[in-house]
Amino acid sequence: MTDHGLARVPIFRTLDDARLDEIARRHPARSLPAGVVLARDDDRADHLVIVESGTVYAAHDTRNGSRVRYATIAGPAVVDKAAVLAGGRHTATWTTTTPCRVRRLPASLLRQLIDTVPALRDHVLRHLSEQVNRDRRAMLRRTGRPEFRVASWLLEAGQERVGRVPLPGSQEGLGEEIGLSRVSVNRALRGLASSGLLRVEPTVVVILDPPGLAAVRDGSPAAPPA
Repeated sequence: MTDHGLARVPIFRTLDDARLDEIARRHPARSLPAGVVLARDDDRADHLVIVESGTVYAAHDTRNGSRVRYATIAGPAVVDKAAVLAGGRHTATWTTTTPCRVRRLPASLLRQLIDTVPALRDHVLRHLSEQVNRDRRAMLRRTGRPEFRVASWLLEAGQERVGRVPLPGSQEGLGEEIGLSRVSVNRALRGLASSGLLRVEPTVVVILDPPGLAAVRDGSPAAPPA
């Protein structure tokens, strides 16, 4: 098997080595710098955009000139599978935030694989169900107190574990994603840090107390450390 990144992308882990090698040969990956647009809002979703490494974010520019950031994802991952499967249009603009390795596959190839590989079809169905749940949680994160929104985002991004969570384009990027100003994000992070729940670094938040953050997310105010 050739050493390529497709095998590390969750949706393709169900494919055998020969099929992965053939896809990689026919559709080579490209190395891209930060700041490259991979898909534009309202463009036809006729290709599956695979991010094998690096980080990208989704945003939508509103009519009044403001920007809403929907999500930040780190490879290996696939951008906007739902739009590709529906044969519709992208609902956000996806842009690289770090150097990335990216591969584009025709939508017709994905549909062919779904028809012929049952394990891949099951994976896609699970993904779409999980995406619905993530979208619902994202909507909730855009309401409520700043501490609730920040705690909720951090827990999901950190998978509710102790550890380091990279911020999506610094504190301002996190604000765009959860509907807050940079000042409000900074104030919320400082409050949570003063309670001993996390530590703030320049581009990373270190989760120290997942249960404590979950209590804030679930409605309990952050308490100062004993």
